[in-house]
Amino acid sequence: MNYETAYLIAQLVSVVTGVLAIILMQLKNMKTILLFQIIVNLLAASNYLLLGGDTGALVSALAIIQSVVMFLYSRKKVKPHTVVVVLFIAAYLACSTYNIVVSHDPLELLPACAAVCFSVSLVQERPEIFRIWGALNPAFWLPYDLCTRSHVMFFVHLGILISSIVAMIRVDGIFKKLKRK
Repeated sequence: MNYETAYLIAQLVSVVTGVLAIILMQLKNMKTILLFQIIVNLLAASNYLLLGGDTGALVSALAIIQSVVMFLYSRKKVKPHTVVVVLFIAAYLACSTYNIVVSHDPLELLPACAAVCFSVSLVQERPEIFRIWGALNPAFWLPYDLCTRSHVMFFVHLGILISSIVAMIRVDGIFKKLKRK
């Protein structure tokens, strides 16, 4: 497949990813959020793979695995073991570190930072805490998206950030809680 075709397919995949990710941030149930995370990360991994963003694709693939594991914990109504979360964070950092060494590009650290935020967000029991970490995640993806020429994913991550903030206001009543204090 030539680069132009891969680029166009990646941008179309990004649009679907964006719609699902923005919907995800408005959900109230962690099990449903985790199911959406699996689909969104599958699409994001495909997007980055098509554009040569190997670290982004690998981090998104690990995010799929972590989402499945966290979903299984959630179904059993068991809090995830700390060691499991630490192992995922270590895997994210190892992937990015390896790619930094190979490519000599410190930009490859951004997906790792995003992944750490993602990892912490998934172990939250309360959706409002999930959304706080969920708002930090796209902040690290935004510059990576620009550098990998994943232009639509840039707007997807911007949309996720905005959707997270809207959900914090609309669903979580963040400003109402601040006024009470």
